[in-house]
Amino acid sequence: MKAMESHCYSLARFEQPTDKRLYIGLFVADYIDRYQLFSNIEHYTEIIGLFMRLCAPPNVSFPGLDAICMFTTLSFFIDDQSKKGDTEHLKRYREVIKGLTTPQTKSERALYELLELVDSLSEFDRKQGDLFKQRFLDYIAAQAWERTHIRHAKRGFRLKEYYQYRPDAIALLPYLALLKLSEKIEDLSFHPLQKCQLLFLEQLATKIAYLDNDICSWEAERSEPTALNLVKVLKEERAISWNESLETVIKARDTTVALYVRNRDYALQTSDTLSLRRYLNVLECSMTGNLETMKRLKLHHLRYAPTELATA
Repeated sequence: MKAMESHCYSLARFEQPTDKRLYIGLFVADYIDRYQLFSNIEHYTEIIGLFMRLCAPPNVSFPGLDAICMFTTLSFFIDDQSKKGDTEHLKRYREVIKGLTTPQTKSERALYELLELVDSLSEFDRKQGDLFKQRFLDYIAAQAWERTHIRHAKRGFRLKEYYQYRPDAIALLPYLALLKLSEKIEDLSFHPLQKCQLLFLEQLATKIAYLDNDICSWEAERSEPTALNLVKVLKEERAISWNESLETVIKARDTTVALYVRNRDYALQTSDTLSLRRYLNVLECSMTGNLETMKRLKLHHLRYAPTELATA
């Protein structure tokens, strides 16, 4: 669709320099290999490395890169496991995050390594570390809810169910919490009004990201009976054509981007601080990087497949 191709954000964007690209590739490949997460290490390293190159903000620290590379790799693994219809592992992950059990499987040990890094990064900011863990738990709960719905309802998603599940399923909120923690962007540096404004901007950024994902992937998911894609959900619920549904979703995405820009500019006019600009950089690189990554994955046919899962 031309509307998709011509759309462009007037937001912060960035691509990691060569040294960090090489570091990301080596780190992700080693993490996957050590815990035997995927059988096709090279393929997943390329996909995850692309996300990290484009979604990570400028001047991200190496501990920050380690943390978001681990989390992104695990989010791919969790998504693949869930597509196989297995939800027991999600219960185990929740217990590991809550400290109720010790890791047993290789993927649980991979998760535990991330949690140890989070505890190290949050030594002087426990609140931010706890926020990441809570948002990670929300993401896992959304994955479990989707699998349970598909298994019992045996039908596609309704519009109400889509909006109930989709914001947590995209994993952007735990990703942002992890970046704030690793880059030492402290909530204490924001006054109450700014915190309220940033929370609203985060919600808008999340909506932009999942709408971008749906717009980029609807053609690949149109034949999947239970795909959680707004283009598909609208088409089926409103009995309209694929093009009409796609145009509706593109319009919703563009409207959300405009709303984000207005609220961002208002926040900067109200109180333009270095901390605020740093966080907006983090937020916007996540959005623009996600869109660029999805477009490249679609262009080069790099969608990942659950059959490449290696271990539990």
